[in-house]
Amino acid sequence: MELVKTGKTKDVYKSPDGNYLFKFKDTVTGHAPGVSDPGGNRVVGSVDGVGSAALKMSTFYFELLKKNNIPTHYVGSDLSKNEMIVRPAEFFGKGLEFVVRYKAVGSFVRRFGLYCKDGDELPKVFEVTLKDDEREDPPVTSEILEALKLLTSAQYNEIRTQTVKVCDIVRDDLKSRGLELIDIKVEFAMVDGKIALIDEISPGNMRVYQDGKKVDYITLSSLVK
Repeated sequence: MELVKTGKTKDVYKSPDGNYLFKFKDTVTGHAPGVSDPGGNRVVGSVDGVGSAALKMSTFYFELLKKNNIPTHYVGSDLSKNEMIVRPAEFFGKGLEFVVRYKAVGSFVRRFGLYCKDGDELPKVFEVTLKDDEREDPPVTSEILEALKLLTSAQYNEIRTQTVKVCDIVRDDLKSRGLELIDIKVEFAMVDGKIALIDEISPGNMRVYQDGKKVDYITLSSLVK
């Protein structure tokens, strides 16, 4: 297979059949060395088992979303090899990230702490950021996305609806396990001519609490099965 991208948490290979293979790695992202953060945009460390945890959890949720008729790029996984097969996707620009926040934590409090405090309830706040490590993933509005010709207003509204639907499915599943989803980051692109969920749905893309305390990466994966 042809290596097409060396990513922060996984490498991407192109298969002869036109699909792509994700090879998950044991790296974690964040803002400060040694401190993982789903909002981070650089590698801050390595933890044995993180790659397999990400693949295991992503596989579980992609299969759950399939049952709920949510379009995704997911084809299948080989957990023994830390590999996932996905369909090719056409990105919006160089990629967009979509976030739903159920409580104020992390970067939300860093930005808006004048008006909220850590742990405040939020009404499913929806945010969009550009995938741009150099500029620290700047947040954008629907008007900016349309002006930059990245998303039409119709696409923005469809993705917003789909994002909340996906995140609520994940939230409800976690709640059934005694876990609380605080916030979650997902990605969408065009797959087979339709807007579809892409990338992964892993512990590194969300904050989850249990009894008021953050659940670590490996523990979270072990609780979702």
